[in-house]
Parts: sequence; C-alpha cells; structure tokens
Amino acid sequence: MTSAFSKSTTSLPRVAAAVSWILACALIVVGPAMASAQGGRISGAGISKVGKDTRKLTVAAESGGSTANGSVQFIHNSPSGMSRFRGSVSCMNVSGGTVQVSGTVEKGETVSGTLLDGKSYAITIQAGGSPQSFSLPSFGEPASAGSCSGGRAETVPVTEDGFRIQ
Repeated sequence: MTSAFSKSTTSLPRVAAAVSWILACALIVVGPAMASAQGGRISGAGISKVGKDTRKLTVAAESGGSTANGSVQFIHNSPSGMSRFRGSVSCMNVSGGTVQVSGTVEKGETVSGTLLDGKSYAITIQAGGSPQSFSLPSFGEPASAGSCSGGRAETVPVTEDGFRIQ
C-alpha cells in the first residue's frame, strides 16, 4: 500500500513556487489601498473656507512604528470669534489615504475662553481623495482621547492648499 506522503517529492518545489506566486499576486492586487501601518509621514496645511468660517489645520508628523512625533496647529476663525491650539503628536495611524493623529495640546483656547492647555486631542485627515477633508478635533482630559482614535464625525472640505502623505 502506498501512502500519499511516500509519493515523489519532486512536486514539492512546484507547490512552494505556486504558493509564493499566489501570495505575490495578492500583495500586488491588494497593494496600498489595503495597507495599514503605524508608520508614515504627513505634512502640509489644509484651509477650509465655508461660508463665514475659516479653519486651518497644519500638520508635520512622522511615525516609525509604535511612536510618533511632530506638531499640529488648528485655527478656527468665525463670526463669533477665534478658537485655536497647537500641540505635539504622539500617535499617528495611516491607512490608505486616511490619517488619524492624536496627542497633547501645548497651548490653546476656545472661542468661549476655555483653556485647552494639557488636554488631549484627536483629528482625522482624509488626504487620499479629492477634495481632501479633515475632521473637527475632539478634546478630552489628558490621555483620554484614545491613542490614534481620530477626531469628531463632522468634517470640513479642504478648499486651499492640502496635505501630503509619504
């Protein structure tokens, strides 16, 4: 009686080559659209002018795995006044054209005068399509915004300048 395992092993290299070829094709087809990584770089400034509101988000950040560093600045000028903050980036997640950035506010204030210093923030940037957009930032107590959790659901279109992902 002959076992299936006792047959010739000459087909084993062919099977390994076929599996390697299939995996390589899958990676080419899936490519960057399905890529998700903690690493990457984003830079630029997106300006959104809608009605009488002008919002500007400036980001320069890079991530090398589990840590990120960089800076962010957000300004919202409206008829009721100005809100703004600047902060450091501690987490960045890039998935396709979507970038989630979070960190700590170094200096900031809302239009109502609420200080944002030391609070955590999170923002989501859609940099892969046209037009680009960014979310309004979410704020919380230190470290409560969640690492790379993304901003609020409300987004605004980028009407001037834009972001670049590398």
